[in-house]
Amino acid sequence: MSYANADERYFATLINQARRAEGLDPLALEKRLNDSSEAHSRWMLNADAFSHTGQGGSSSRERMEAAGFDLAGSWMTAENIGYVSIQGEADLRDEIRQLHQNLMNSPGHRANILGDAAYVGIGLEVGFLTVGGRDYKVLMATQNFADTDGQLRIDTGGFLRVAEPRPTTDLTTRAEWMQIANGEVFVTPASGTARNDDYRLTARSESVWANEGHDWVSGGGGNDTLRGNGGNDRLIGGEGADLLAGAIGNDTLQGGGANDRLHGGEGHDILMGEAMNDILSGDNGNDRLFGGNGADKLAGQAGNDWLSGDAGNDTLSGGAGNDVLRGGGGNDLLNGGAGADSFVFQIGGGADVVQAYQHGIDRLIIDADRLDASPAVFMRDHMTKTSGGIAIDLGGGDRIFVAGQNLTVEGVADDIFSF
Repeated sequence: MSYANADERYFATLINQARRAEGLDPLALEKRLNDSSEAHSRWMLNADAFSHTGQGGSSSRERMEAAGFDLAGSWMTAENIGYVSIQGEADLRDEIRQLHQNLMNSPGHRANILGDAAYVGIGLEVGFLTVGGRDYKVLMATQNFADTDGQLRIDTGGFLRVAEPRPTTDLTTRAEWMQIANGEVFVTPASGTARNDDYRLTARSESVWANEGHDWVSGGGGNDTLRGNGGNDRLIGGEGADLLAGAIGNDTLQGGGANDRLHGGEGHDILMGEAMNDILSGDNGNDRLFGGNGADKLAGQAGNDWLSGDAGNDTLSGGAGNDVLRGGGGNDLLNGGAGADSFVFQIGGGADVVQAYQHGIDRLIIDADRLDASPAVFMRDHMTKTSGGIAIDLGGGDRIFVAGQNLTVEGVADDIFSF
């Protein structure tokens, strides 16, 4: 559940109207309290029971803690339960108002509603309850009240909005580099100097291992092997199937028009595959990897990396660290690996699969134009649990499949953010 639906929000509104009339602060809906309330209402109907003692003999406090509500420091909990018969097939607003009035007419329940809590969770479920030997269709309600000094997950009524993740691509231009060029100019492979050398290779297939310094190495045509060394090097493969390796330093590697292999090495590197089917490996450091056109394979490895597949059916692996993965156009496979990873989905992103997803740690960041204003409505209309994970239909041919047999619609929805 996590997010309250429209009826549960209406119930919360009635609670806060009653509190306002007494000069009390309103209660905020809290996602984990929503979860514990919903689960208890559902359990009472399934067990044909009406009791504060729940599944496995649990108390209301135990259920709140089991749902993840953080009882730390100074805290309190309380619970109201109630039910009313459902009359007709119209909406449930009349029944909710009756439930609220019944609770307010009961001194104990009224004391909880007007008590010292700061947060509330509400669970409403429709089902059948046996009363006096007869089965009645009822609206079952649980209200969980709490206060805490611990961490909270407030239900704001919408997906939390964040800034769209964007990488910086501060590439040094040739003109800017020329201002620091103080080494030699080479048109054939050479070991170079310890200064900032300029390699202007030909259309042949050539191999260069640059020396120390901030070198500019342009392979030209052919299948080249270009290796940096110490310093912040610029390696440009050009045409041909090239191997580019950055070594130590903050390097910039550009593939070109064939199937290239790029290895960043140590340092915070920028790797750009450009055209065709490229293999990019960031290695150590906080790297930025851009696949370009083609079916590319991107691996961030160690560090907090940015991986963008761009066009084509790409495979992105974040590795260790807190990575950002954006498949781009095409049907992509995304695996964040260890760390708190973010998966970014834009309009026109295609059908992507997310593997090794960590609920409550990783997050899905989705274009707001693909999300409903109400998370409860979005869960109902666009999210489906399958045997292998959670399917999310964003419309317009854009889909996400979050793999994981133990994932739930509610849990994955709780990890969605918009931009």
